[in-house]
Amino acid sequence: MRRFLHISCALLLALGVGCAQKKYRRSSSEVYHKAAQQALKDGKCYDAELLFRNMLSDFPGSHLADEAQFGLGKAYHCQKDYVTAIFEYERLINEYPVSPYAAEARFKIGECYYRDARDIHHDQDETHRAIREFERFIEDYPQSDLARQAEAKIGELRNQLARKDVMIAHNYVTWKYYLAAQLYAEGVLKEYPKTEAALEARFVLAQVKLKIGKRDDALNDLTLLAGQALPEKLKAKVIKAMEKLGIHDKKRE
Repeated sequence: MRRFLHISCALLLALGVGCAQKKYRRSSSEVYHKAAQQALKDGKCYDAELLFRNMLSDFPGSHLADEAQFGLGKAYHCQKDYVTAIFEYERLINEYPVSPYAAEARFKIGECYYRDARDIHHDQDETHRAIREFERFIEDYPQSDLARQAEAKIGELRNQLARKDVMIAHNYVTWKYYLAAQLYAEGVLKEYPKTEAALEARFVLAQVKLKIGKRDDALNDLTLLAGQALPEKLKAKVIKAMEKLGIHDKKRE
């Protein structure tokens, strides 16, 4: 009886595996492609992955092979498996360099790093990589419709790097390492002058001047900063700092 149960279980398992394999098998590359694209459209990322992978395995010479390779990258991208998605996009570019999907694959590599970038409280390796990939995309495909999107993302990522350095500068002010705070803030103004974080860096420099006794210089910097179009939070900090300076000045009088 026990032997019969083992045999029955084995048969059921084999049947289940067979059904699962059949679910992701198709009779032609065209049928594969249609099913995989529909799976992506429906958000069935894993199904799309298996269909595209089996298509490439069963019909490697198909005229749709490059599109399937691109689709495989998108399937992993859809699953937020950015490391594998990057690998598959790069494989498309290397194996099908003249494919009409090569340009978008290059853009999506940058997008994967962009999606995988961590916030400013962590290391920024992916942020730097995303910037490099988007810059490479613009260099290789300057006329692409995606070039503007790449430029916008570069701007966003550079602002993130600037915010990271401003955060460090603020910390150094708190820890009373004023020279280090000054160097970080000046670095932001030099490397990321057109970012929103550059305004915050100017506020840090005013704080440093105030802390080391250069009250008039600090007030002058804050006054100039107050005349800029500032984000609400920064505007409030600038006004508060100026009010404190005014109070202190009156007390000294």
